[in-house]
Parts: sequence; structure tokens; C-alpha cells
Amino acid sequence: MKQYVWTRAVTLCAVAALAGGVTTGVAAAADAPQAPVVTSTQYPDDDNWHEGVGSYGTFVIDSASDDVVSYRYSWLGGATQTLRAAEPGAPVSLRWMPEKRGVTYLQVQAVNAAGTFSSRITYYVKVSDGRTAITHWDPDSQSGATTGSGVTFGASGPSGTSVASAASFDGTDEAYANLDSTTDTAQTFSVDAWVRPDATGADATVVGQAGFSLGATAGSGWSFTLPTADGGTTRLTGGAPEKGEWAHLVGVYDGEVDTARLYVNGTLTGTATGVVAAGGTDALRIGDHWDGQLTDVNVWDRVFVPGEITDVATRKAQRLGYWDLESATDGQSPANAGGAPLTLAGDASIYAATDDCPWNPDCTPVTYPIVGSGDLLLDGDGDYATTPTALAPTDAGFSVTTKVRIDPDTATRDMTVLSQPGERTDLFTLRYLAASRTWQATVAHEDRADAPTTTVDARYDVGSSAGDEFLAVVYDERTDQLRLYVDDTYPSATASVTGADTWTPTGDLQIGRGTAGEYLTGEVDELHTYAGVLSQTQLAMLQAGGVDIT
Repeated sequence: MKQYVWTRAVTLCAVAALAGGVTTGVAAAADAPQAPVVTSTQYPDDDNWHEGVGSYGTFVIDSASDDVVSYRYSWLGGATQTLRAAEPGAPVSLRWMPEKRGVTYLQVQAVNAAGTFSSRITYYVKVSDGRTAITHWDPDSQSGATTGSGVTFGASGPSGTSVASAASFDGTDEAYANLDSTTDTAQTFSVDAWVRPDATGADATVVGQAGFSLGATAGSGWSFTLPTADGGTTRLTGGAPEKGEWAHLVGVYDGEVDTARLYVNGTLTGTATGVVAAGGTDALRIGDHWDGQLTDVNVWDRVFVPGEITDVATRKAQRLGYWDLESATDGQSPANAGGAPLTLAGDASIYAATDDCPWNPDCTPVTYPIVGSGDLLLDGDGDYATTPTALAPTDAGFSVTTKVRIDPDTATRDMTVLSQPGERTDLFTLRYLAASRTWQATVAHEDRADAPTTTVDARYDVGSSAGDEFLAVVYDERTDQLRLYVDDTYPSATASVTGADTWTPTGDLQIGRGTAGEYLTGEVDELHTYAGVLSQTQLAMLQAGGVDIT
């Protein structure tokens, strides 16, 4: 295997060559100004790591030539821009904020009044992670907070995150936690929290002080409010609080560019420019009259950047079970990771077939299992399999994927691939509809016989190999969507589930039959179930034969 070692000098030469400029040390035009010098207190070019993401630094750019009128500069991957000197020969200052950790560089050329460029210099910066929050509160780390009697502890935090616990606030005058904070909200700051309302429709503060309020505004949704220096108020709103659902809220005030932003569940929902915050430095008020759960409050004296927000707001799917259906012993096919075994019923069996075609030209080829050396074979006459490992959603949703083989040319009746019963109805069913040659996923929003449902339909993929189909169903509470995937990692069909909920079923997960029978004639393989939402990348991993999403 060849190994490549990139040195700083080699990288510099390559970058300069690609940029079409002149590198330091190469002769410039006789009348060219001297190359600029860059200095920065916050981000010196000294081969050390410096804080960090979300924090501004100043770069002073100067040339010894007294006829320089401007400087052309660009950051790695960015467009070339120009800074003009206040007078010939004067230095210029550049303010810059890194949005990700790593090594980057600034390239600069001086330009004189005749329009002649100096040689290009490259200034390297090693950016570390951003500073940690200067104020933090959660039920396990209260940081000296004073808590009212309307706050109780012991609730669980949002699933799929690193936040283990939450506090419950009862919405009364005693539903608060007061916490000292050194944040000057007239300057750049960011604030975030995880919240789960038990009631909606009223004004409520998640966290605030004299200089800001992050919470909910009646009739408008989630909100980030800033009193301004001119005596006015800037309020950003976005997203819709839903009872019983966790949401991640972030308010950012960037005093460098006088801009405020609101993020809900990792998505930018509101921006205001020209905002000069009035600020304040008094104590934080957490959960003032909040009715619901609340946890993981943080305040930073810097910009919490989009990449960080996405990472924190993303709730990771948690595997419930995986069955590869390669074998069965005593009528049970084991779970490979998580979950109880699948119990085979009726004439259900694990189909395995081999031939000697690789070395025998006169062989009779067999039909191989969908994946690997075995799959679940069902004859449609009372065959099915079950497992007590139910498809149990979180408030983030659920995901299920499998591979199925049927013959649409001989399938003359509707058939059920998967169903998850509750006490009175099925939480979820995945079916094949013969008349229309479509796959159909249905979710019931309550466990009752006449519960409202949401359904999505997608055509059978006639181009699938040997009739094999990769099917995935994702119920996404964050985007309020039910998505059905057929042999692709882009949804084949989507339906809105805004305002609808899921519930925790009590029955065994069924493979190959539904509540009304509809036994499947075909084969099933590679069954994965998750609490939470699988991303497009994770679906692609499972479609390609991966055994997990990590």
C-alpha cells in the first residue's frame, strides 16, 4: 500500500499552483508591492490549536509598501474578496469566525495603486472545538440553582440523545429554577434547551433573563425574543409545539453582525438582521410558568454554529431488533442483535438452497435466498412468524426495513408483510395490494378500533431483481411525515402526520400476516426495527446489506 505524507510546504505549493498565483519566494513584478504580513492574537499561525469554533478573531494585514491600497484574500474553499485600506500604506483588519474544527488557511495578496499584485502569502490556522457553555443546568447538574416547589425530578430525557434526565414543571408560579449567569446578552451569545410541553397554546418561557426569552408564544409557535437598544423588541418564531413531543430550541444572537436566529430541532426557522440587543446580566429564569418537561439548558458567550446545533438536535435511532433469517432451531429463528427470536408458525420455514453451478456446467440452477444462505419462506396458507419484540416508537417516531420477494404476476390477493398489533388495532401494517400492484403502509394514531389512520402507497418496482424488494417505513415526528421507501433511499411516497401521534403497542410483531389474515405468499429477509428515525444514509447501509447503522 502506498503511503502519502503531506507536508505544509508541499500543500502550500500545490494550493498556490491550483490558485494560479505566485507563491512566496517566487519573484514578482519589479513594481509589485511587498508581500503582506498577517498577525492575529486569537488565531496565531504557530502550529498550536486555538479556541475555537463559534468565536471571532481579528487578523491584521499589513505590507511594508506605502503604496498599497487594498488586499485580496480568501479562506480555504471560499471566494476571493477585497479589503480596502483607509489610506495608501495603511493596514486593514479582518474579522472571522470558524464554523468547524480543523486546519484551514488564509491567503492574501497586497495590491498597489497601479493594480499590481504582490506575491501571495498563506497563513495557517488550527481551530479547536468551541468553548463550552458558561452556564449549564439539568436535573443532574443544577449548578446552584434555586428551584420552586412546582418542579419535580426523575423524568427521562429525550431518547436517542446523551441527555439522561429531565425535570417536570407544573405551569404554576412555583414552576421555575433561578440560576446565576455571567452572560452579557448585549454581546454575542447563544442559548439552547430540550423541552417537552404538556400543554400548548399559551405564552411560556423555557429560559430567559432581562436580555432575552426563549420559549413559546401563543398563536405563533416557538419563539426567541430580544429587547433592543432602541427600546423595541425583536421576536423570531417558528415551528409548532406539540403536546408530549420533545423539541430542541436554540436562540443565537451574533453581535458582530447584529443578527438573531432561532433554530427548532436543528432547522433554522427565523432570522432577523439589524438587531442591536439591549442586553442584561441578571440571573437566568428557567421554566417560568412552563408546563411540561425541560432539561439540558446551556448558555454560551459565542455563536453556537449550525453544525453543532445539528449534532445536538439529532436524535439517534435505537435498534429494537435485527433478524437475518439464516437459520431456525426448534421452530425459532434467532435475533442477531437485540430482540427475542422469531417463532415460526404453520408451515413457515427457513429456505436454504445451493447448487454446484460454479463448477458443473450441466447443473440445474436453483433460486437463491434473498440475502445470504437463508430467508423466511411463507406459502400463504396460514404461515407466519412472530416475536414479542414489538415495534415500539419513541416520540421521535419509528423505522422498519425488510427485504421481500413475491411474484406480482401470480399474486392475485392482498397480502400483509408486517403488522404490529395493539389491544384493539394495529399500530402499523405493511401490505401488498394485488389489484394496483402497490405496497401500502398504514399507521393508526390511537389504539382503538375506529382510530384515525395515515396511509401511503407506492408502486411495486417492476425493475427489481428476481422480484426482490427493499422496503422501508419511517414515521418521523420531527418532520411530521410518514415515508415509504421501495428499492430506493429516496421516499417513494410521503404523507403528512401533522398533529397526529403514535403509541406503544402491546402485541407481538407479526411477519407474514395481519389482523385479518392476508397471509403472505413469498419470502422475507433481513428484518430491522428501530425506535426513532433512520436517515437516508442509514437506509442505504441497510439496503446494501449492512447489519447495523453505525
